[in-house]
Formats: sequence, structure tokens, C-alpha cells
Amino acid sequence: MTLIQTLASHVRPHTDDIALALVATLLVIFGDTINDLVRRLVRPHPIWVRVGVFIALCTFGYGALSVWLTPVIDSYLRTLSSGMFLSVVVGAFVGVGLLAERYHSR
Repeated sequence: MTLIQTLASHVRPHTDDIALALVATLLVIFGDTINDLVRRLVRPHPIWVRVGVFIALCTFGYGALSVWLTPVIDSYLRTLSSGMFLSVVVGAFVGVGLLAERYHSR
């Protein structure tokens, strides 16, 4: 067994957690932008509508994205060969890290 296959065999059992971490991190990075957009859209409405929209957005919107996107990413990662699996996982976390750094540096 090669080093790549050995590493992949240790990481693969955590594919579902990796997928959730990627989705959650992307939601954290873009959450402020989404919230600002929704805030602008509901600003002219009464307070009870604004509060209701933000409750729905935070509980159902972000929750639904997490629940629906995590299995999609998990399924994709499970189809990859050992080398591609490690490359995509490392690349995704590096990419998300760079994205977070650049996005919040503005």
C-alpha cells in the first residue's frame, strides 16, 4: 500500500465530517453577505416580518443548506480515487482558507 493510499484510508472514514466542515465554513464566510442582502430586502417591512424572515433564514435556510449540501459533497468525495480524494480535500480546505482570508480582508 502506498503512502497516499494509507493516508486516504485514514481520512476516508471522516468524509462526512469533512463535507460538513466545508459547507459550514462556506456558510460562515458568506453568511454576512446573505444576511445583508436579506436585511436590505426586508427593511421596509414591519419588525415582526423582519424577525420572522431572519428566524426562517437562520433555522431553515442555513440548516437546509447544511443538510442538503453535505451529502452531495460527501457522495462526490467517496467516488474519488485515493490520490484525487486527498488532493481535493486538501485543495478544498486550502481554497476555503484563502477565500475566507481574501473575502474578510475587504
